[in-house]
Amino acid sequence: MKRVWMPARPNGRSLRAWTSLVLLPAVLSACGGGLESDSGGQASRLTCATTCKPSSSLATDQIRPSFVVVSDGTRAQAQAGFSSGSDFRFNVEIDGTDSLRLSTTQGTQGFHIPAGSLSTVVVDALRTLVAGATPYLSELTPVAGTLPVQFQFVRGSTTYASSVELPAPFQITAPASGTTVPIATRRLSVALTSATAPTVNSATFACTDVNGNTATGSPTLNVVPGSLASTASGVSYVLDVGEAVDGLIFSTNFPRSAVARCDLTLQLIVQAQGQADTRFADTQIFAQQIRSVTLAMR
Repeated sequence: MKRVWMPARPNGRSLRAWTSLVLLPAVLSACGGGLESDSGGQASRLTCATTCKPSSSLATDQIRPSFVVVSDGTRAQAQAGFSSGSDFRFNVEIDGTDSLRLSTTQGTQGFHIPAGSLSTVVVDALRTLVAGATPYLSELTPVAGTLPVQFQFVRGSTTYASSVELPAPFQITAPASGTTVPIATRRLSVALTSATAPTVNSATFACTDVNGNTATGSPTLNVVPGSLASTASGVSYVLDVGEAVDGLIFSTNFPRSAVARCDLTLQLIVQAQGQADTRFADTQIFAQQIRSVTLAMR
């Protein structure tokens, strides 16, 4: 796809309306993340939940940027969004002489607005939950090691730089994707090729009990205390999947009975925090390596 330099203008969806800026990074981390859908097209404008605010009309200390780099091992992507005022969703479009660019060891490149339907569900590192504006996107080539990234908001002759380093890629070595474990399993052993333990361990469950009641959910999985250990190839630890299954809410179409089966996707995220330009208001910046495997409990 052709990359465009800002100014581009706002089309898409937005961030959750957070109740506290102080809690914002923690909320996002707990949600998990992924790559924003990017079909290869691009839109000329953003579409905000309410009226988009032109960036040129705002002082930088009135703008709250959200900068994220995310990789699933196959693709890597930088995402940027801006908000202002009492609405913490993305509601600011880059316009006028303001511009946005990305600088890495791969060079300097621009951002684009992804084309897509507003009805499409987007799962991205910023977890868009309510109507608003999609993030600006910039595609990267995954690398074997860490990748320093700098988001540059340019206004006139001034560059506002915020930096983060994408963690080194890793693989989940245990459990193997497609593994079936006994339904009575309470604890799941995990091993990965990362020297750093994941920041977030979560799973998406789809379970059925013996009588046909069902439950779904995406809880965070707790690490069993004292189980984290370094290995020759990375780290290993144990997750409490039994606790997560116990916390699911089943339908009650039939009398409740023992859980018969669960299909789940385990997602592990290694996250690094970045350094924001202090001339912005309450900037958040982080980078994530995300890996997942599918499992069955029978």
